[in-house]
Amino acid sequence: MLTEFNRFIEKHNLINKGDKILLALSGGVDSMVLAKLLIMSQRVSESTRLQAETQSHCQSHCQSQSHCQSQSHLAFAHCNFHLRGEDSNRDERFVTDFARENNIPIYIKHFDTESYAKENSLSIEMAARELRYNWFKELKEIHNFDKVALAHHGDDQIETFFINMLRGSGIKGLKGMKPQNDFYIRPLLFSNRKQIVTFAKENDIQWVEDYTNNETIYLRNKIRHQIIPLFDEIKDNARQCLNFSIECLSSENELYRKLIDEKLAEIEFVKDDYRSVENRHFLNNEKGKQLLFEWVRRFGFNYEQAESMFEAMRNEKSGVVFYNDNGQQTTDNSLIASVQKDIIEIFKNRFDDDEFQIFRFSDFQIQIDSQILRFSVLNKDENFKLIKDSSVAQFDMDRITFPLKLRHWRKGDKFKPLGMKGSKLLSDFFNDLGFTTFQKRNVWIMEDANGLIMWVVGYRISDKVKILDTTTVIFQCDIMS
Repeated sequence: MLTEFNRFIEKHNLINKGDKILLALSGGVDSMVLAKLLIMSQRVSESTRLQAETQSHCQSHCQSQSHCQSQSHLAFAHCNFHLRGEDSNRDERFVTDFARENNIPIYIKHFDTESYAKENSLSIEMAARELRYNWFKELKEIHNFDKVALAHHGDDQIETFFINMLRGSGIKGLKGMKPQNDFYIRPLLFSNRKQIVTFAKENDIQWVEDYTNNETIYLRNKIRHQIIPLFDEIKDNARQCLNFSIECLSSENELYRKLIDEKLAEIEFVKDDYRSVENRHFLNNEKGKQLLFEWVRRFGFNYEQAESMFEAMRNEKSGVVFYNDNGQQTTDNSLIASVQKDIIEIFKNRFDDDEFQIFRFSDFQIQIDSQILRFSVLNKDENFKLIKDSSVAQFDMDRITFPLKLRHWRKGDKFKPLGMKGSKLLSDFFNDLGFTTFQKRNVWIMEDANGLIMWVVGYRISDKVKILDTTTVIFQCDIMS
């Protein structure tokens, strides 16, 4: 197995000379065998190196201590999730003793997993996963590890395949785990559990059993103990065939992703945090619904939402809004997808606390988004000219009350557009201008201390603050960019 192990590492370039490796060591048979193989591999490398040096009489060329070290540096990380009472502490003592016997550093972390799951509305399984991966990343960054080794094997690959299939995953979920994903490596993917247990017994490798692995209340365990054995009965090498199919799906997914990326790059308009695609690219495409899903999934929208978006397009609905955080609208990464008459757009959600206040009466300027607003106070004399340009707003100073406020549109906002006799809902004003949802949510509103909407910035001032014949002092704002 050691030969196959080293061959797999070399094939996928998982470990390079001098790499610092952090191994996630649970104490189960999988991680214990991986630990043993990594130790044995280092010793084989060291033995081979020393033999080569002796034969070539190159001891004289050894100029630094680093030349006399093994090919990689190993450390362990163990998570105590405190989910199995004394058994959790037993596992911790077991891996600690193993690390001490082999003179390998070990990091131990205790987690209140149940509290974390409750606080974050997660299952116990997902909470434990999130906690351990966050900690592994932290250890890597603090201690400069090059790789984090995980003991996933071929049977884990098959189980994950069926789990994702039952969850309705597309090809992305069915392609399985890669030997290397970022800094995570899985050197045991070439093997199965039977091979691992056999190797452990033949090499007198001790391990601890997690009794929860036999409980079929968990989906993974049901697949492990009830589904996969049925395939073994049908075909002798069923597991090998399944893993080969998963490997093929992984290769096909890479090609699929490349083609999807090329297509989306052709049709997507991108500017800063704003993206849009014309509806026709989806409606006139035989696989338009799938293409739409591949686009929106990048931003956290799910397949059900993509289906609803597609139906809204097909029924020519406009202004239908979707949130990528299930409508919570609470995170910094909250995005909105809005279906319009001709386009679908995706942009960052804005929150009500996004505002500026203007206290000054003199000349100054501020920046909002990419725009610079320059304010100035002018006397209405013979040199004064009324500017009819949407990028310039001129107000009668006596008809506004400071401090002023710049904010975004809210439902129910009303104002009296310049030249109109009555007031109008801003939403209707926007519709008259053909605003998309993105434009509505990103337009700035200026109001005075009395809540009077003075200006839809860049579009129209209110008739209530316009310059009159009796005006003596003017408050002016120019949009500079």
